[in-house]
Amino acid sequence: MKKIIFLTFLVFSGVVVQAQSTAQPIDATDCSNLFFKALLEENGKALDNLLATDFSITSFDGKPINRGLLIQVVAEGYLTIESGMLSGAMTKNLGDVSVITGTWSARGQVQNNGFNNDVAYMTVCVKSGGNWKVSAVQLTPIR
Repeated sequence: MKKIIFLTFLVFSGVVVQAQSTAQPIDATDCSNLFFKALLEENGKALDNLLATDFSITSFDGKPINRGLLIQVVAEGYLTIESGMLSGAMTKNLGDVSVITGTWSARGQVQNNGFNNDVAYMTVCVKSGGNWKVSAVQLTPIR
């Protein structure tokens, strides 16, 4: 009996973990928030789930980074976010496209080079096939 209860617990725990890791955003604002959460948690799988196939991000230095490269640098630990806090988020809904703006205070490292920045962000989220995806992100340092 103890074995059955233990196995049931393990199976149920696995289902809960699986459900949490593949949860879809409920709206564009949630999609944007989950993007920054995935960066903070260094969760490449969550990013893979959230990013549109044509995703791009324009980083602090103005260079564009595509979907595959962002997922790779996060998954391999080249980018680590030690802390990050979003504030002042505003969402402009345009049907199946939404633009979310706000500020992000982030501290971390890119290839062992530390940063501690406040940035203005703009996230473009699109609804495709019934799911919200992040299509583009722009990060601009606040001076």
